[in-house]
Amino acid sequence: MRVYSSISQNAVLRTFTRKRVGNEQKLWHGTIRQCKLGDDGRNLRPCGDPQCALCQIISTSYQKKFSDSRGRYGKGIYSSTTSSKAAGYSKNGQPSEYKAMLLNNVVVGRTHETNDAMSRATSPPKGYDSVCGLPSDGGLKFDETCVYDDDAIRPVYLVLYDAKA
Repeated sequence: MRVYSSISQNAVLRTFTRKRVGNEQKLWHGTIRQCKLGDDGRNLRPCGDPQCALCQIISTSYQKKFSDSRGRYGKGIYSSTTSSKAAGYSKNGQPSEYKAMLLNNVVVGRTHETNDAMSRATSPPKGYDSVCGLPSDGGLKFDETCVYDDDAIRPVYLVLYDAKA
């Protein structure tokens, strides 16, 4: 396993700092990696391929406009307290002995907790800053948190782990 810290650009971190409304958490996010960023232990320069979601997130942070609108809580940016949940979304576009995940600072603020899907949502319910889906019988196996504001989440650590695990 390899862990790299402070991966966000300073300009990207400034807008996150302004967003802070309290209740900040460290949450996992798995995504697509089209390159071998970090595999050799030295190369930490994002590849620039627009199809490499990992490098795009590291370069410019998360952008809701690139998120899938078919999520359980609508069009937003998803993360989880459970690394194995995020690992299910980690994919490699080319062969590698590693898969990649990001550990993020997420400003969840006042969280709407639910067992129900909200697939058409584009924002949290009025009075809330985020949505957290709770595990339940017949529902989610692991929690997932959805934020709808690009400035509510920033990658902090890049974690590469054994792709066979």
